Parts: sequence; structure tokens; C-alpha cells
Amino acid sequence: MEKIESVAVARPTQSFSFKKKYGKVRSAQVQKNIVYTIAGDGTAGFLDGPALNAKFKSPLDVAVLPNGTIYVADAFNSCIRKIHNGMVTTFAGNGTANITNGNGSEARFKIPSRLTLDGTGNLYTLDAADPRIRKITADAGVSTYAGTNIFGFKDGEAIVAQFGQSFGIVVDERGNIYVADSQNDSIRKISFDRQIITIAGGPIKQFQFVTGIAINKQGNLFVSDVCRIRKITPAGVVSTFAGSYQKGYDDGKGAAAKFSQIEDLVIDEQENIYVTDENRIRKITPSGIVSTIAGGTAGYKDGDGASAEFDGPQGLAVDKVGSIYVADFNNKRIRKISFE
Repeated sequence: MEKIESVAVARPTQSFSFKKKYGKVRSAQVQKNIVYTIAGDGTAGFLDGPALNAKFKSPLDVAVLPNGTIYVADAFNSCIRKIHNGMVTTFAGNGTANITNGNGSEARFKIPSRLTLDGTGNLYTLDAADPRIRKITADAGVSTYAGTNIFGFKDGEAIVAQFGQSFGIVVDERGNIYVADSQNDSIRKISFDRQIITIAGGPIKQFQFVTGIAINKQGNLFVSDVCRIRKITPAGVVSTFAGSYQKGYDDGKGAAAKFSQIEDLVIDEQENIYVTDENRIRKITPSGIVSTIAGGTAGYKDGDGASAEFDGPQGLAVDKVGSIYVADFNNKRIRKISFE
């Protein structure tokens, strides 16, 4: 990941680099993938109001509550935005870049980058310019959940543990949090009692550069590793689920598929994985078959999946009916993919 505006990210690839809850089983009669814009007018700014008139400045991730409320990590506005009933509001932060805990507009973020929700509606955030994991309650109370202000690599209690720059976060059904610690090439676990351990990578070189992370019902973790999807079993066994060391673009099964630059991934209730790969949204079935559901050429266009265009899509989320939400970074919009 290279520098984005003023943020340098130590990544051996070319683009910038959470689990959002399972979606309902969708019908096998899927015919079309339809992309449309749900928020943002495409110009950089900081404006609340009707969703399609609102302005974002480089959104990096989205998370969706069961009631359809959407949270947005609005990176360069240094805040968390909220989309509900067709209106955009500022949920936490006020546009001033800093790290401060507090409620709503009293809180500060630097570059919020990834989001995930737990089963009770608490939001957890990563920040590209700060190594701490923050927690935001449903009433917008912001606190530090784990880590310190020092970038590093240290397991132990939450108040002393250290993380590197991280770009993946997911919560399991028991409230354990998993972090893709990109800078340390490791997967870290924050247990429900807020103890941090490293479960893969770290001193044992197993990854190139981990980013997005998702978890299925069996407790298997799936992690994006530049141009591969890696699988980590509950026993800690790491394998390659799809893709290979070779970059490119090919649909296919397992190692025959090629990815260019995976940024984030999310998993639905049927255990299909969706990933952002350059300007495409790709799908990986539970058996490892990779297909492209939307996008291709960099640009901005709504419509059916084959003709739709994205520009630097980043974080993904899935709602209770299986629709996919995309933080379209360079288009400064939030897009939705429905299956009809």
C-alpha cells in the first residue's frame, strides 16, 4: 500500500489498503447483480443531509446493522458517518484529526480505516494513523479497547499490548476480536477478557501483507494476503484458499484464480466471500470458485454488474438479506450491490 495523501503505508503493492455480520441465505434464483449509489455526490467534502447530496472525503469502510443503518469510516474527514432513513449524519468525530475519547462530536480520529460490529451493536474501529483499537457504543461513546499509542508488536493485556498499522478487523459470535496486523504480518486475537495473543504469522513468516479478515460459522478465518485468500483454522493451520503468489486477473477455482490487489473481504451466511480487487468486486464460493460480480474498468457507473464501474473500492459489508455495500474510495460514494 503506498502513500495516500499524507499517510504512508508500508505496503509492497500499489494501492491503499472488517466482520460485518452474516447476511440471510439468498435465493438460488439469482439472475442479476445490480449496482447503485446510496450516498455521496462524488465530490470531496464534509456535508450531512439527504444521502445523495451528502459529501464524503475518501470513505474506507462500511458496516451495516440489522436494521439497515450504515456506518462509514470517512477517512480524510477523520470521523464516523451514519446513513439511516436516507439521511447522512456525523456519528462520532467532528472532522478534526486527533485521537481523543469521548461522546459523539467530542471524540477525535485521525484516519479511521476499518470497521466491524459485534452482536450488540458496538462498533470497533482501526485507524491508519494510530495503532489502537477503538470501541464506539450505540450511543456514540468512544473509548480505547486495546493497544497503546505506540506502534509495535506486543501481546498481553489490552492496556499494554501493541499493534502495528492494521487493515482488517472482525468480531466472532462470542465477542472475540481478530485483527489483521498488516505491519507485523500477523493475525492477533483480542479475547473477550481483553487479552491479546498472536495466532498466526508474526515471527513465523506466513504472510506477505495481510489486510481484510472475515470469519465463518465454524470459526475459520479468511484473510486477504495481497493476491491470495488465506484460511486459518481454529487450530491455527494456515493454507491458501484461493489465488496464488502470481498477480493477475482470472476467474476460476482455487489456485487457478488470480487476483491483483485485494483490499477487504466479507462473508455472507451462505459462506460466500466477497472481495474488493482493484476496481472489481469478486465472489469466492465455499468450494473456492472465484467469479467477478461487478466492476472492471476504473470509473463511476451504476447499473448491472458487468457494466458497473468503481474506482478504488475499499471496505465491504453485507446486510441481513445478503446485499453488499462498498466504500468506493476515489468516487467518494457508498455503493450497494443487490442480487435480483
